[in-house]
Amino acid sequence: MRDPELSEMVRLRLYAEQHRLIDDPLGNAVRQVLDAGVEDEFISDELRGRVRKHRIARAFAGPFETPRLEGGDLCLGTDLNGRLLWMPSQFMNGHSLTVGNSGSGKTTKSKFNIVQMARLVGGLWAFDLRKAEFASTAAAQNAQGLETTVLRPHDVKLNPLQVPEGSSPGAWAPRIAEAIGLALRLPPRATKLVHTRILMLFDEFGVMAQGDQAERFPTLFDLRESVAADRHAHPAAKHALVDSLDPILLSLGQSLAFYRGWSSSDLARFRIVFELGAIGEAAKDLILTSILSAEFMSRVARGYSNAPMDLFVVCDEAGSLLSSSAHAAGLSDLLGLVRGTGIGLDLSTQTANIAPGFLSNTANKFLGRVGSATDLETIGNAMGLTSEQRRWACQNLTPGLFIGQLGEGEWRRPFVFRVPSLQRSTAAAAAVPNVIRNLPLLPSPNRS
Repeated sequence: MRDPELSEMVRLRLYAEQHRLIDDPLGNAVRQVLDAGVEDEFISDELRGRVRKHRIARAFAGPFETPRLEGGDLCLGTDLNGRLLWMPSQFMNGHSLTVGNSGSGKTTKSKFNIVQMARLVGGLWAFDLRKAEFASTAAAQNAQGLETTVLRPHDVKLNPLQVPEGSSPGAWAPRIAEAIGLALRLPPRATKLVHTRILMLFDEFGVMAQGDQAERFPTLFDLRESVAADRHAHPAAKHALVDSLDPILLSLGQSLAFYRGWSSSDLARFRIVFELGAIGEAAKDLILTSILSAEFMSRVARGYSNAPMDLFVVCDEAGSLLSSSAHAAGLSDLLGLVRGTGIGLDLSTQTANIAPGFLSNTANKFLGRVGSATDLETIGNAMGLTSEQRRWACQNLTPGLFIGQLGEGEWRRPFVFRVPSLQRSTAAAAAVPNVIRNLPLLPSPNRS
């Protein structure tokens, strides 16, 4: 309702200030004249004309304002008028979440970000969890002189139990036990058994005394054998762990048979596409969560604070990582701790049925086409969409069209933008460069 005590000029100015219509040099001059108490014909016509033009534009454009995003080194796409939208790439340091159903354009959006961020950061991890589309970005980057590696499951050389650089065995044991529990969908009692058994193996291998500088760390093979041989372990927890771990050890084989595998700190220096679609859900979740958790823990332990982003991580179709389970909630809490440690995490999922912590700890949010009223309600609430904007989203979002809201900068209002389609590269995916093959490794006996 209009306040009858406010004059027309005051109402016009309030509208203009709210919608940032007088932020240009002439508008600032109008503001200064009004502040001085002058309301001549020129000032009145200028302010009235700007407000009228904006209201007419909004009547045709719908409930979203045209965003004023013109400065920065990362292009989001175009607005509905075809104008390029830019923002500083460092905004991604606060983490990003994209929700959209299959075919909404999430992967194209991720690829568009990857090819830009590859030249802006020192390290980039792109986890392709369902498809095999990110390899084309690697070929495109290699063609521009940005050495990018495509790693498939059996190229990986990891030991999830290896204590990350700067962290302590006591701090890493519960975190990696939680990651293993999340990946294997273990019941709580089995996850506690994993935690206890890892601490016992750390003591047996001398890790508790040597910390992250230990020469050898127990492997998942050691964990499996130790639990299987324990006649006093809780039977249901024991069988749950062994039954879930055996298929992973059989499928990944030598990829996990290293006393010392690649450290996350080493991998953070490279641009890598992890093409994991060919393996089972538990195996890909184990690789993803162990690598991410290791680098998160390492940076927190080393005291990274307010650091510029030097590692950009993209997870496409990360629904299982973001699920509302108790394990995922623990990972979302860790996500809140690593904001400002130089890691920018870009997550995409088909549903908003995720742990609440991921909504709280992702500064930038993007909504694509969704088919569920629940998804629209959840992400709409997180983005502050009005009922009119939600109705527009339900009726107008098409593949490649997104609603965005940034967590930093002056423009915080939701806005609509379109991601351009990327021509699929026909070049072959990059082979594993020798520089990554030669990272320090210490194999364990062949247990595959």
